[in-house]
Amino acid sequence: MKYALALATAFALFFPFAAAAITIDTVPIGNPGNAADFPGNGIFGSVSTTYRIATTEVTNAQYVTFLNSVAASDPFALYNTNMSFYSRGGILRTGVSGSYSYSVKPDVPDGGPGGTNYTYGDKPVILVSWFDAARFANWVNNGATAGAPTETGAYTMANGVGVSRNAGATWFLPTENQWYKAAYYDGTAGVYYDYPTRSNTAPNNNIPPNDSGNSANYYVGGFTQNESYPLTSAGAYALSKSPYGTADQGGNVWEWTETTGTTTSLRIRRGGAYDTDASTLNAAYRDPQSSGLEFEDIGFRLATIPTSAGLVGDYNANNVVDAGDYVLWRKDSGQSVTLPNDSTPGTVTAADYDVWRAHFGQTPSASGLDSLEQNAVPEPGCLSLVGVAVIFWLSYRGLSQKFATS
Repeated sequence: MKYALALATAFALFFPFAAAAITIDTVPIGNPGNAADFPGNGIFGSVSTTYRIATTEVTNAQYVTFLNSVAASDPFALYNTNMSFYSRGGILRTGVSGSYSYSVKPDVPDGGPGGTNYTYGDKPVILVSWFDAARFANWVNNGATAGAPTETGAYTMANGVGVSRNAGATWFLPTENQWYKAAYYDGTAGVYYDYPTRSNTAPNNNIPPNDSGNSANYYVGGFTQNESYPLTSAGAYALSKSPYGTADQGGNVWEWTETTGTTTSLRIRRGGAYDTDASTLNAAYRDPQSSGLEFEDIGFRLATIPTSAGLVGDYNANNVVDAGDYVLWRKDSGQSVTLPNDSTPGTVTAADYDVWRAHFGQTPSASGLDSLEQNAVPEPGCLSLVGVAVIFWLSYRGLSQKFATS
């Protein structure tokens, strides 16, 4: 018992767990093979497989974590300086190239609905191009850790305007059909609605505290709230979700989809925004735009396909990629055994360590499998201390076996 206690103490002292850095909650989109819709400008909404889609748009706080992870120099211009200059933008940048640092803007007193504080962290990120969104998807697909690649993963960015989703991608931008189905389709009744609020009547634009069950943030004779601070918090219209449970697929900000327009330089955006009228929220409205466009009313959300293998890197299958998985990897390294969720089944190799480290801290979130709840990856220096704990554990294991056989 005292050895087990010492091991627990070693992990507590030398391997502290960081607070969650990024969480993307998703909802399942079932009813595969559903019939398509014919809204008057095409055929949309039929999807042959199940998938999950984020309940809300990506927020400023999530994008700040992304920037601080990959954009110390920002060679791909993931940060638009208007995020700082414009009142609608929500992100500040300080420092010089090579040591840039990013933060959410401070609250604006009385800028929110009903004279409340206008908070930037929970507002959807804006001023992002399709390429910015695709790079964010790559980062999440690759583990959402510091330094996780942005140029490969779900998309190979070197392919330019012709980039398409790679086989095996687990996090990505939804196709237009995936986005459309999540917004307008009711799988229980087998019908499509005209608006993503479970309604065939245009929603009102009440402020969120007065959500009627058919409300959205868009322009109805005026802005929903302060013109300088027009965005509503992600998911604020809790009573006006789509049949599957997504929020804000109508209004707030336009959302990029993966689907191209008449040329590969165009990508379809959907859903309308805080500064557009009811027609843009309607299922019949689709808008192809240049993939390099960065406006004050464009954001995005992600979708995911759960992996059948389970939580990648969770070698002890306890629903969290943690120190216990490192212990198991270290114990079996070099041996011909199969770990749960093993990247190279058959032999435990250094590649399995890389997978563990890339996904350290990931768990299924409360919303279900393959939502992302990501902790900070352990620093390399900390791993040597974990090694000490592992050696201690293995010594204890040997002693236990000796006592058991004596």
